[in-house]
Amino acid sequence: MGNNLDSWKRDWRFMSVFFSGDEISAITKKLNNLKIHTVVFCSYENRFARSGGLSAVTTNILPYLKEINHIPRVILMTPFHSGAMNERHVRSTSKSFNVLYNNKSTKVEIFEYQWDYDDPVKGSLTEYYVKADGYFNARNNLHDPYTFDSDNYELNAAMQSVNSLFFCKAVPFALQELNIKKNIILHLHEWQTSLIAFTAKEAMLNGTLESCGTVQTMHNSYDSSISRGNLSSLIDTSRKKKISGLSDKVLSAYQIGLQLIDAPVTTVSEHFAEELTSDRIQTKHFAPHLQHILKASGVFGINNGMFVDISREYPKGKNHTLQDIEKIKSRKRKALLRILTSYKPPGRFGDLTYGGRAISHLPDDIPILVMSGRLDPIQKGYSVFLRAIENFAEDEIKVILTPMPVNPDDLDYFYEIACKCKGNITVFPIRMKKGYYELQTGATFGIMPSIYEPFGAAVEYMANGTVNIGRATGGLVDQIDAECGFLFKEDAVFYTRENMMDFMDTSHIIQMRKTNPWAQSMADNLSEVIRKAIHLYQHHREAYYQMIINGFKKAGQFNWEENVIKYHQVYTMISSP
Repeated sequence: MGNNLDSWKRDWRFMSVFFSGDEISAITKKLNNLKIHTVVFCSYENRFARSGGLSAVTTNILPYLKEINHIPRVILMTPFHSGAMNERHVRSTSKSFNVLYNNKSTKVEIFEYQWDYDDPVKGSLTEYYVKADGYFNARNNLHDPYTFDSDNYELNAAMQSVNSLFFCKAVPFALQELNIKKNIILHLHEWQTSLIAFTAKEAMLNGTLESCGTVQTMHNSYDSSISRGNLSSLIDTSRKKKISGLSDKVLSAYQIGLQLIDAPVTTVSEHFAEELTSDRIQTKHFAPHLQHILKASGVFGINNGMFVDISREYPKGKNHTLQDIEKIKSRKRKALLRILTSYKPPGRFGDLTYGGRAISHLPDDIPILVMSGRLDPIQKGYSVFLRAIENFAEDEIKVILTPMPVNPDDLDYFYEIACKCKGNITVFPIRMKKGYYELQTGATFGIMPSIYEPFGAAVEYMANGTVNIGRATGGLVDQIDAECGFLFKEDAVFYTRENMMDFMDTSHIIQMRKTNPWAQSMADNLSEVIRKAIHLYQHHREAYYQMIINGFKKAGQFNWEENVIKYHQVYTMISSP
């Protein structure tokens, strides 16, 4: 379907697995009369417990969703992650309720955070945090709400599933306790909330809620298997016999939730929407089990807005002259070099030098490359960039990496390249207390060699006056073009299922990827495009500065106003016949 909403048709054949014909008719009647009065963003992560880009979305979109669409009430519903936050972050509502889950009644308390915002106009909204002893207690050095056990993948996945299902069970009761009972749009994000598409319908039938519809946004194609036993913990006793007709095979959260939502499936960029049913990494690895659902119903891509404003260093934005850009970029480069010379926190490794001397002496024509973000060996492509760095001689380039590892062993390959390419690379495997802004504004190029990328952060580099080099995938294709950056792709002949699966299977020891033909081709083509970008920077400096100006123009195309108008259009389809 791509981005054609008009072709969407509701397909509720799967509803009969859980509900009778009379129940489906009752639900349909409630949805046909639904008004958009309250939008509830349901997100497993939040401003206090974050992992990827979802928390950034929730802390940007909600005011626009409310104000641009004139929605009376917009709220966030999210877990209170006790391992990442404490009660001083929020305040108690003095409201609580009990949830029967896994044959045990658990008390759930509701906390709130009042958010006063200035954009797009002055206003306020409330975030609600549900807290339950024994749940949402992931503890790790990154305060990642998804990581319960970093050493045991299967145990961690099981704990994620249990905690997510508990959240799905609790949300309707939390809304009831808050006296929010009718004309509700539940906007679900990621698989961790997808089964609210079921619990919300059951809530309408048992009187917990009066009327509510559900929409789903996939920020990623990660999914989780749901056993029949775990599924039965979600449903009323009277309905347990109904699911006995389910196949013995384990279904996933998305396989269930996507077939119960009330509007088209959405994702966070137009190009990623296409890739979910066309790119081999999605169709053969991450989401083969969803292809029949996604191809039948389609996926609607809605580009995220910008997560940062145009840097204050560029007050004229796209209206700067080339001379303005040259002066500002030179000043920010010097500020970055000062940081790199002086900021040496515990954990940083790898020396940056020029001609064996301090990096402060770096000539202006030597490019500085930066790659930032969490260290996700499956998605972010750090291993591809590390291998590409080996292709450059000493003092050809300078590289700064800021990976955020879960385990120290994840940095082994970084240490190897830091030794092999001494003088060319430094690594900050920490949350930088200073210097991150200088990295974004002072670097010559921002590198994004993502294996796949639903949206990505290319516009953040653009907004800070830095030119992007990215792999041609997902949202990076929507953000980067030849006017404002550089895209690369591996040779298609190496993009085979065998090579792809070998790449995924070596995520725990990424050095092993050096012999993978797909990874080699990605690294070689990245090296080639870096050399092309360096040539432009060294020999056609005005063209480089023009790319920065074009980047400001491109970044401005990604705005939350258009984003929320499109989501509102999706919401209206809930009440469509």
